[in-house]
Amino acid sequence: MTEAGYKILIVDDNDMNRDTLERRLRQQGFSSEMAFNGREALEKLNQKPYDLVLLDIMMPEADGFEVLTTIRASDHLKHVPVIMISAMEEIESVMRCIEIGAEDYLTKPFDPVLLQAAIARCLKLTQASPRTPVQPVARTAIKSKIENTVATTNPVPEALPIEEVVSRIINSGRISRKGYRHLTSSIHNSLFNRRLLSQAEFEGLQQLFRQIADNQIKIID
Repeated sequence: MTEAGYKILIVDDNDMNRDTLERRLRQQGFSSEMAFNGREALEKLNQKPYDLVLLDIMMPEADGFEVLTTIRASDHLKHVPVIMISAMEEIESVMRCIEIGAEDYLTKPFDPVLLQAAIARCLKLTQASPRTPVQPVARTAIKSKIENTVATTNPVPEALPIEEVVSRIINSGRISRKGYRHLTSSIHNSLFNRRLLSQAEFEGLQQLFRQIADNQIKIID
């Protein structure tokens, strides 16, 4: 089956995120439709078949947890692969979603290489076993799952201290794809090796996210 033969449902209440994903998918040759919240997503899923769902976590009416739980509990929907969409600070929520049965996750801003790789894995899963229900993943297996995802899609640089990465980004006033990989690698290293963030790291990330939200830091390719 060609990329155009697959139908992907994008579920996100943020206009910019939906448009970005739709454009990325179109560039990669995929067909997509959009849902603006969890309730609309479930309505669409019950009306027509989709090969994959890109599902935001934080949404009005029905959030990503509710939608994913409903999908996995439904006899006619439980085979549909789901990739969660999250902000970098929502890693605990991502782990919860993988426990429920999500196949993968993507962080914002979206890296087109990681997006393409995640979709390719999920669509191969669908093609190989289109009616096999997805089993929840135990918390003890999540670390290995995420590490394998990162390793097989796009090599990340050696993890630098979070404070150093944050400082470089803030001082430069911009974040590139390489800088984004450094940041996610550092966060991953802290969460899965030390299981916590220090107060300084947490405050630094808060400052960085505020500046990105306020457009004080420019996102560049």
